[in-house]
Formats: sequence, C-alpha cells, structure tokens
Amino acid sequence: MQADKLRWKKKTAIDAPALKALETAWRGWALEDSLPRRDRFDPMDFPALLPWMILGEIADKPNAIRPYDVLYRYIGTEFAHYFQAQSVTRMLLSDVGQPYAERWFAVTDAATKAKAPCYFKGAPFGTDYEYIALEMLALPFARDGGEVGFVLSAFARTEELLL
Repeated sequence: MQADKLRWKKKTAIDAPALKALETAWRGWALEDSLPRRDRFDPMDFPALLPWMILGEIADKPNAIRPYDVLYRYIGTEFAHYFQAQSVTRMLLSDVGQPYAERWFAVTDAATKAKAPCYFKGAPFGTDYEYIALEMLALPFARDGGEVGFVLSAFARTEELLL
C-alpha cells in the first residue's frame, strides 16, 4: 500500500474545470508553436490555479537519479503547504532526496517524452495530508532551441476519498 502511494498514477483525462481551461490554453498555444514556449504562459491568467502550481526548469546537471535535473522556479503556496515544500523553490529536484525525487522525476519524464499534456492522480506523500485526493495536469514548455525546457504542473482537489 505504501509503495502504491509513492507514484503518481496516470489518468486518461482530467476533470477539474480550472485544469481543463489551462490545458485548452496550452493546446491553443501549441497550434502556433507545436510545443509552446514558456513565455506564452502567464500564470496570472490562471489565478485560481496559481497557488496550486509548480514550475520546474530542466537543467543539464546529471545526478545519481537522472542524466538531467529539475530546478524549481516556482512553488505555489497551497502546493507548498500540502506537500510541505516551503523551501523547495530554487532547489534542484535531485537534492530533495528519495523517495520524493523519483516520484517527481517520473512526472517530468512523462511530460518530456509525450511533448503533450499528461494527467495524473495521487496525493501528497509523506505529509499529514495523504488523505487529500488530487489530480495533476503536467504541461511541457519549450526553451529557445525548441526542446522541452520546462514542465508546469497544476493541481486540483478531487472528491475522491483516499484512505
């Protein structure tokens, strides 16, 4: 059971209206850019999601877990609270440590490989909030060369009961 909580579980679609609106915007940007550039996204256009977002920049820093790293540029206040991640902004994912690093590298791997929106469900792990069910939308964004350089993850609480 504990190992099951470690991973975000893939979904085939998202349900939360706010996440759907963000995905619709991303798909609109993708019509022009194929893979939207990071500067297309203005977080202030999605105020309800802002506290529930995290933005990671892919860094060319091989480590013991992956041949790349993720530098967290932004951690929303609700995410920081429920995931007990107040000090993660400007931190490398590999420095977060296991089992958390692998949990989040898997999300970055999926979004980078798909170059498209990815959907997950799960809960904060290793906190007092493991009973809170969340769905996550992970969106890749391009850097100047066109390759995936950023992954934005946005969350919404669901009515699902986790025990």
